[in-house]
Amino acid sequence: MDITVIIPLHEWNDEVEKLYNKALETVSVQDGVDDRPPVLVVYAAGLENNDSFSKEIEEARDLSIAYIKNEGKTDFQSQINLGAKQVKTRWFSILEYDDEYSTTYFKIMSSYINSPEFKGVEVFLPIVVETNKEDQAMKITNETVWSKQFVGENGTMGYLNKDSLNQYTDFKICGALLNTDEYNTAGGLKSNIKLTFQYEFLLRYMNNASKIYTVPKIGYKHLIIREGSLFDTLSKTMTMDERKFWFDTAKKEANFFNDRPIDLTFQNKSEAVAEQPNV
Repeated sequence: MDITVIIPLHEWNDEVEKLYNKALETVSVQDGVDDRPPVLVVYAAGLENNDSFSKEIEEARDLSIAYIKNEGKTDFQSQINLGAKQVKTRWFSILEYDDEYSTTYFKIMSSYINSPEFKGVEVFLPIVVETNKEDQAMKITNETVWSKQFVGENGTMGYLNKDSLNQYTDFKICGALLNTDEYNTAGGLKSNIKLTFQYEFLLRYMNNASKIYTVPKIGYKHLIIREGSLFDTLSKTMTMDERKFWFDTAKKEANFFNDRPIDLTFQNKSEAVAEQPNV
């Protein structure tokens, strides 16, 4: 299979271990495919000091799982970028440790990447079901491109375009299939952008005339609300002005391939205002 799965890990405890094992299981339990894709687990330096995680590395389930220690930045974006540089296959997919692939994910995605009709596509997005911790479906994501309101390239539904991104910013790249060479050439994910790094990434691809297609099948389940996760923390701490700042920043930075320093003056001022006591 010409696909590698990248799993970023920055923490490890009993809950994470349980979710991680379930995520790995969904890579193995697939319908209609003969082989399992290689898995790259990029973990933050220091996790190997945890006895449970150290044992996980030592007792790797099979030779298709490789563990890569990230000695540098341990944010989500940097870990994916590090993994992408190690990928040997033409395509890779991002699997968060608390998410799951559908049982037909690799069968369906393989049919698309091997189809002459979609030869020029650099990113295939799955339709994502977002759930809470009780496994209740909360929303569907990435499906907007199948609405007549957001008809894509040359009047063809399913393709993402700039108009769609300008009107509807909530697209997810976890579970997507990304062309490895294109991803590395385009600079990967930008670690200097926080809340809106996925949005900036897709905008940058659009600016580069890259084709992004959403496969009309539910292929990925994303745990939308997990206590202590990045987006849980940001949703509880960010002001509306800060959210606007990051969306505006994403639109500006999408014109550049490199990850440039971000002027956080405005954000810092917002934090200072928020910390002032009421008089």
